[in-house]
Amino acid sequence: MVGIWSGICRACLLGAALVAGALSPARADVVIGLAGPMGGSFADVGRDIKAGVEIAVAAANARGGINGEKIRTVSVDDKCEAETGGAVANQLIGKGAKAVIGHACTAAALPAARAYADGGVLFLSTAATNPRLTDEKIGAGVFRLAIRSDREGQAIADYLGKQFKGKRVAFVHDGSVYGQGLVEQAAKLFADGGGAVAMTESFTPGEKSQNNLIGKIQDAAVSAVVVGALQADAAVIASEMRGRGLTAALIGNEALALAEFKASAGDAAEGTVFFLPFVDKSRPEAVNLILSLEERQLMPTDTIFTAYAATEAVIAALAKTDDLAGEAAFLRKSGVGTVLGKVTFDDKGDWREATYAPQVWRGDSFAPLP
Repeated sequence: MVGIWSGICRACLLGAALVAGALSPARADVVIGLAGPMGGSFADVGRDIKAGVEIAVAAANARGGINGEKIRTVSVDDKCEAETGGAVANQLIGKGAKAVIGHACTAAALPAARAYADGGVLFLSTAATNPRLTDEKIGAGVFRLAIRSDREGQAIADYLGKQFKGKRVAFVHDGSVYGQGLVEQAAKLFADGGGAVAMTESFTPGEKSQNNLIGKIQDAAVSAVVVGALQADAAVIASEMRGRGLTAALIGNEALALAEFKASAGDAAEGTVFFLPFVDKSRPEAVNLILSLEERQLMPTDTIFTAYAATEAVIAALAKTDDLAGEAAFLRKSGVGTVLGKVTFDDKGDWREATYAPQVWRGDSFAPLP
């Protein structure tokens, strides 16, 4: 009897466990999406976003994830295009993403942000700089851990005012919303401060030569040229300026930080100054990230650091609540300790601590200007 009763009890217990398991919801991973250009001219940006997010998620999972639940990432390629940006955003929403980090290009970030707002998904862009992303108030859960481009024009004008006071400066751009807006803002601010704007000129992007533009720059006899363009066009201008023997300083936007600019311009890139958001990698909080990057043989780029910090901010918000309004309120009110120090956001969702700093190409790498 004892053996029979024991067998029956074991069967009862097993059946009860199976019923309980069927009635209890399975614990699902917390999905965090990451999006960026994973191919083409901006592939290195997408690669670094992916690396920063995945390393931060691995570190968080080692500490127990989010309230004991494992975090899983889903990666998509937005191709820096508006149509693709909206499409992949909906893909991430469909895959259950609770938050999304990335979308480097504003063209992709804007439609993506609208999709996330409609889907109740927290969104933190790590590189889209156009003021529209936050000025349009797309949704309470839209944030930016990147510096607004309208601060870059001021940074360039301040630099010109210190380094080229009383000297003639040329301003040229590719006619794009970003390039033209940046250059015209910098030119106006420089002029308002008493600077000498020798010329403001647009050019057709994508040309193999900018001979006419270089001729106008040469005729203007300037000490510096401010360029608002993507890396390939800026490389053409740099190469042809140096090829003609022009020694005017070349000053540009953050696209000139990309490896493609240096590879295309070669020696002509030497001494080119451009502006990047200031990212302090010397903080004590950065030690573990630096070690992880060394293990993976990855360079400690600014993009990796901001993507890592964005992931820390998102994880902290998700740990507080699963309600988008609550997550957004937490980020705006409290701020988050990250690898970049404490990160706080204003009412629009912009990163309060963001500043621009001048960088210069020296040899095969660039470094902050002293």
